[in-house]
Amino acid sequence: MMASRSVSYSVMRKIQRTIPAPHGLMSPLRQQGFALLALLIFLAMVALLTSAVATSSALVARRTAEERLLDVGRQYRTAIQLYVESTPPGQKRFPPTLDALLKDPRYPDTRRYLRSAYPDPVGKADWVLISAPDGGIMGLHSASTDRPIRRSGYVAPFEQFNQLERYADWLFYYYPSN
Repeated sequence: MMASRSVSYSVMRKIQRTIPAPHGLMSPLRQQGFALLALLIFLAMVALLTSAVATSSALVARRTAEERLLDVGRQYRTAIQLYVESTPPGQKRFPPTLDALLKDPRYPDTRRYLRSAYPDPVGKADWVLISAPDGGIMGLHSASTDRPIRRSGYVAPFEQFNQLERYADWLFYYYPSN
C-alpha cells in the first residue's frame, strides 16, 4: 500500500510539471500589480476617511461657534439691559459705546455689566451695532452672512431666530417696554 501511494504521488508530481500553468498566473509581475492595486485601494479608503473626519470636525467647530454666538449675544443683551435699568435720572439711557458696558462712566465707582469685550464668534469683522432711537447702543448683531446650522427649536429669548437665513439676522438687543 505504501508503494502505491508513493507511486501515485510521484506520478502526480510528474503530471503537474508537464501541464503548463496559465500564463503569468503566479508571475512576480502579477504579484507586484496586485500589491499596487491593494495599496491604491487602501490609500483611497484613507483619503475618504480623512475627508469625512475633516468635514465632521468643521461642522463641530461651526456648531460650537454658533452656540458661542448665542451665549455672547445674550451676555451683551443682558449687559445693555442692566445699563439701561441702572441709569440715573436725567442721563441718557443707552450706553454710548460697548466700552461703557465694561466700566460705566456715569458713576464714580466701578460698575461693570460685562467682563470683557467679546469678539464675534462667527464673523471675521467687528460687531454691527444697533442704535437706540434716542442715541446710544441698544444692541448688536454679527456681520456674518453665513447660514446658521440650527434653524429651529429656539426658545425665549431667542424664539425670533427660528427660520432666520443668516447670522446677521440674529439681533441681540434690549429696548424697555415703558
